[in-house]
Amino acid sequence: MAEEYDWRGDTAVDVSDLRRFIAAATGGELRDDDTIFLPGMYVTSRQPAGDEVNPAMRLFGFDDRFSATFRFSSRVDQKTSAHAASLMVHAVIAFALQREGRGVLLFNGETAVLQYDGSDVVLDAEWEDWSENSEIAPLLTQFATQVLPQPLL
Repeated sequence: MAEEYDWRGDTAVDVSDLRRFIAAATGGELRDDDTIFLPGMYVTSRQPAGDEVNPAMRLFGFDDRFSATFRFSSRVDQKTSAHAASLMVHAVIAFALQREGRGVLLFNGETAVLQYDGSDVVLDAEWEDWSENSEIAPLLTQFATQVLPQPLL
């Protein structure tokens, strides 16, 4: 079964700029259909409007202004998947440090595994995927870790 992470934030960013940012940060290929492809993962993004806006993001302290979904392939080896996860986390952190705003990275749309507010990035201390991934684990000493609130569970 494929896994996915949903990144939602309140930064006022044009979705085309967001796509280019994600493609550059991950080394992915931005295709004509606006999907970003790289080994083990593809990424779609959008600016929700009307009833696409997720009011649940207010539980995290922000309004839903953009989203990106990182969908992982179940057909790749663990090393490729772990590297793709690392690229995703690094991209979200780079965006958080370069742009003002708040955001959250949700596993399968409900479990908060990373949050940011301004330049403060917090990784969930209980998310084992972070500590078990040799490319992400060093980030646990560079950024705050704590048990994140889980208002969607």
